[in-house]
Amino acid sequence: MSTETKWIVGTGIGIVTAILTTGVGLAALMVSLIVGVNTRIVGVNTRIDDVNTRIDDVRGELRDFRTDVNARMEGFDTRLRNVEIAFGKVDQRLLIIERFVLPTPDQPAE
Repeated sequence: MSTETKWIVGTGIGIVTAILTTGVGLAALMVSLIVGVNTRIVGVNTRIDDVNTRIDDVRGELRDFRTDVNARMEGFDTRLRNVEIAFGKVDQRLLIIERFVLPTPDQPAE
C-alpha cells in the first residue's frame, strides 16, 4: 500500500469514527432530554392531580355550606310561618274587638 492509500484509508476511518462518535453523543443527548422531559411531565401531572384534589375539597366545602344555608332558610321559613299565623290571630281578635267596641257609622238617610 502506498502512503496515499494509507492516508485515504486513515482519513476515511477518522471520518467514520467522528460520525459515529457524533451520532452516539447526539443519541445520548436525546435520551437525556427525553428523560428530562418525561420527568417534568410527571411533575406537571402530579401538580395537576394536587389541584384537582384541592378543587374537589372546595366543592365538598361548598356543598356543605349550601346544605347549611338551606337548613337555616327552612328554619327561617318555619319561624316566619309561625309569625304569620300569630299575626292572623291578632288581626282576627282586633276585628272582633272593633265590631263590639267601636260604634258603627250612622246609616245614611234615605
